[in-house]
Amino acid sequence: MQCSFRQLKEKSLSTEVTHMQWNPKMDLLALANTQGEVWLHRLNWQRVWTLSPPAGASEGQGVTGLAWRPDGQVLGVGYQSGQVVLCDVEKAEVLHTSTLAHPVSCMTWQEAEDKHSASGVTASPVHVDQSSSPASSQTTPQDTAAEFLPRLTPLPKGYSATDKANSEEEVVEDNKRLSSQTRLNILVVGDEVGSIYLLAYGLFSMGQLAPEEHPQAKGGRLLSVTLSSDLQCLSAVVQHQASADTSQSDHTVCLTTYNTALLATRKQELATLGMKYGQVATILGYMENTLRSMSEAWEDILLEMDNKLAKFAETIDSKDLDWQVSDEFLQLLMWGKASPELQSFLLNTLTEKGLKKLGLSIDNSYSNIEKLVLNHLQRAGQALLFHLSELKGLSLWYDKYGMLGLNTQAVQEAWSCAGSFMLKANELLQVIDNSMKNFKAFFRWVYAVMLRLAGEQVPSEVSKMSQKDLAFVAEFLQENLTEETPSPGRPKRFNLEKVGQYLNKKDEDLPFPQDLSKIPWETFMQSSTYLKGSELLFPHHQKKSLYQVFNITKTAVERALEGPAAVIGRSFNCLGSLPLYSMVKRGDSQHKRLPVLPMSQFSGGEPRHVFTLVIPDQDTLSRILVIRHPTQLHSELLVMEGAWLKVGGQLGEQEAKRCSSHKILDVSYYDEGTLALLLQEGEGECCPVLALLPLMALDDCGFAVLEVSQTFPLTATVASIGDRVGLCMYDVGHQITQYRYLENADPGVMAVGGERKVGAVLYGHQRRLRLFDMNAEEEGDSDEDISDNDMQDLNETR
Repeated sequence: MQCSFRQLKEKSLSTEVTHMQWNPKMDLLALANTQGEVWLHRLNWQRVWTLSPPAGASEGQGVTGLAWRPDGQVLGVGYQSGQVVLCDVEKAEVLHTSTLAHPVSCMTWQEAEDKHSASGVTASPVHVDQSSSPASSQTTPQDTAAEFLPRLTPLPKGYSATDKANSEEEVVEDNKRLSSQTRLNILVVGDEVGSIYLLAYGLFSMGQLAPEEHPQAKGGRLLSVTLSSDLQCLSAVVQHQASADTSQSDHTVCLTTYNTALLATRKQELATLGMKYGQVATILGYMENTLRSMSEAWEDILLEMDNKLAKFAETIDSKDLDWQVSDEFLQLLMWGKASPELQSFLLNTLTEKGLKKLGLSIDNSYSNIEKLVLNHLQRAGQALLFHLSELKGLSLWYDKYGMLGLNTQAVQEAWSCAGSFMLKANELLQVIDNSMKNFKAFFRWVYAVMLRLAGEQVPSEVSKMSQKDLAFVAEFLQENLTEETPSPGRPKRFNLEKVGQYLNKKDEDLPFPQDLSKIPWETFMQSSTYLKGSELLFPHHQKKSLYQVFNITKTAVERALEGPAAVIGRSFNCLGSLPLYSMVKRGDSQHKRLPVLPMSQFSGGEPRHVFTLVIPDQDTLSRILVIRHPTQLHSELLVMEGAWLKVGGQLGEQEAKRCSSHKILDVSYYDEGTLALLLQEGEGECCPVLALLPLMALDDCGFAVLEVSQTFPLTATVASIGDRVGLCMYDVGHQITQYRYLENADPGVMAVGGERKVGAVLYGHQRRLRLFDMNAEEEGDSDEDISDNDMQDLNETR
């Protein structure tokens, strides 16, 4: 069956490709290049989008890992900078960013199987009807927040009526694309120093395994890491640096296994925490975007007037008059007479046109900020308090959530900080309301004065001022036109702007904090010995800006949810390490990183096993080392079995031998019952081969038990694990029934997607790609039809 796979495309690439990953649900291929970009292509090679490197990424800090969420809706991208970015499949929109302490080295995304799919076949996500299904069968509980909270509305793109009318309607609460998730899935990330991070739904850090916490498995660069689908064990391939007295070897690669039974027993609790974290992270991001919109809506419109008043103050000081600018305006308010200096300032410096422009700008700016607070910020604050209250209730359930590290006191602190943010937002509303009333009264009075001084007729609607309006003007003059005591090297300033100080991003106290002594409730609180310090009351940060209180809240929320990562990470029990092979020096000591040999890890079979396939022979590439161990460990003794595989000259039972043996260039997991192999004929025509190997072929290999070390021997040099344990060699060439010769090709690596029956082979120079339809039994549709159907399926899922 030489032509089992149909070649669809052969494309040249503008930049060298470093990583490839097929979407598990659609015919979409993600590729990362050496410039740090990520491309997403359809099967017909139409580019969907391009994701640029993160802002601030330096040259050489490119992509180090790709992983699709099991439903294919989100792509995880790991970077040399330590960032893990989640990107939406429809467009290059960054949904979430996590920053790790060290560079990312590998990534996988595993969906937890439920008890009904123990055979290994992953069930399709099904929305659970909680009214008819028992609670024990649910993996993720139903979210009831929508029944109690007002819906978060999208932020306006502008402040005109047209922009508001044309703004796209979107579900803000699903900003992290979690609404379709009914089963726990975990993004597993490994870094350059041996730390492993488990992120529920790619968001919530539910487990962190640091090498210093497991001295029997010393740290090193993680080459591969996989979590079994039943969440019972974690398997990692680690590249350790050899000790200083080892001159023949640079690094030794070993396989380390951890017992993660706590994850398997707490799937529902972790799914709940992951969903709750996603909701909280969505709200915090929404609040941050709202604050950014408020900063954009605020205009530094009063700075010009402040400068003009400062020059007017200098004029008064030059005449050695013992009063201030506020005294000049108060005299004009009381007696209706303006000094020559004030008259010149109003008519020639401030001007009637400038006053109208200033009043209109202030009204628009303050109104937009007020709407953002009322319609967006307050709703988000209410939602945040709701979710934190639920988290506090969960933390009090110690047997389920408290033991996982969810600390009640930390959640209470986050809840109090969120309440303080709401108080600060209400304080800003009061400041806006008072400022608008005072500014309107002041500008109306000044405008009437300007008309009288210019000898023009004052309209009746402008000249009429009530006693209340006069009080507003007097209050404005007293509070806003009183000069600050100038500091050395700093000009005089006036207290004109009280709104902009709340949007200051710098960690500075408010220059003009609100006087709390005029608020009856605050006075009562300070005098009450019973209410002071109560956890039921939110603290009021009088001298902090809105941005400062938000940053305090964000930090407190992150601190409240960081407990499970440490607790669960410490629960992982390292069962042992198995040395695989050594990386031999090549005489060039200047290499910063040794090449990674082909390997693949996955969980499969019945009963469940974790398989590790690695090609340790750097020179000959003649055999595959297959190691397996059961996922459910009934004792502390880890039993690993191993076998050697080779591919002889015969492919399939009916194919004549074209060569004596095949080199194995790459090996990858294809689907539940199949492996994919990229081969090279050892002699003869020397033609590359893309082949599929049934997984059941491994059952006939005659696995032998391997000796597992409880403490990793760093001083050992492992020339060949086969020579050490005497494993048998098994030829699987005759088991390969689906394959295709790749004419005129110099293949390097491959990427396959078993669910969609697609494959891609990258040439050795990494700038040419071949795409294949791996479904040999069907002719299939045209490329265009396939890609159109994929995008239709995507829209239907949304």
